[in-house]
Amino acid sequence: MSPARESIPSLSPLELAVYRLRDAEAAADAARADVELEAVLAVRTGADIDTVSGLAGITPHDLLRLEKLTGDIPPS
Repeated sequence: MSPARESIPSLSPLELAVYRLRDAEAAADAARADVELEAVLAVRTGADIDTVSGLAGITPHDLLRLEKLTGDIPPS
């Protein structure tokens, strides 16, 4: 092996960290979508908007916007 190749560090740990980060970001996006869907369903079933907003971490304005933009939600 040439001396130049010996001085190049392995990027495997970095690549693994990047994959873990991407997986975590995808999981966070999915969890955020679940929270938004459940918040919309709660508002549609009559829950207090301010209470749902506080629990979900979504402003009342954004929650109402989500509710209006979300179409029919099939029962799960």
